[in-house]
Amino acid sequence: MTSPVYVILGPGGQGRDVIDALVAAGRTVAGAFDDDNPPLPAGVPLLGGLDSWRSKLAAGVEFMPAMGNPTQRAELAAAIVIGGGRLASAIHPAAVVSPRASVGPGVFLGAGVVVAPEAVIGDLTFLNALCSVDHDCQLGTAVQVSPGVILPGGVHIGDSAFIGAGAVVLPGRHIGAGAVVGAGSVVIHDVPEGVTVAGNPAREIKRS
Repeated sequence: MTSPVYVILGPGGQGRDVIDALVAAGRTVAGAFDDDNPPLPAGVPLLGGLDSWRSKLAAGVEFMPAMGNPTQRAELAAAIVIGGGRLASAIHPAAVVSPRASVGPGVFLGAGVVVAPEAVIGDLTFLNALCSVDHDCQLGTAVQVSPGVILPGGVHIGDSAFIGAGAVVLPGRHIGAGAVVGAGSVVIHDVPEGVTVAGNPAREIKRS
């Protein structure tokens, strides 16, 4: 029997997608934490602000850091684990995951996501609706992949990278840690760490 999950929302609507996936998968969402008053499904109470999640922290209790910002998500997850909590995953029942794929803890897989054989999905990585992750792709920790992204075989994506909606990355390309790929981009070359690219073909527009 699985334990109830506490969801920590943060800005934007990403956390509500996570809650819907948990509920669809039959998980019990014991409550949510957020500084605003977002619409939540019936039976999911708002328990306090973002910083009040520690009131429920105890050994073995499951939490789902659900903010869209990958750096914030990774930092919060580290605090949960240090405090003795566990990371839940939210995998929508309409996602298709090969039994030969590897999926870490704290991940979110939205409806229509496909993860192919030998793909590796790192801890805390979020794959939003209708993403396709083909064979032998490797995604690092806390990667944020927006809806409709296509990652053909052998793509590597570094920690905390952000891939915008509808982007396509050619097979075998590498996207560095903290890089940003703009929505609708077509990536035909490797993207260095911390670089923002956009367009078709994708070109550098910013370097951190």
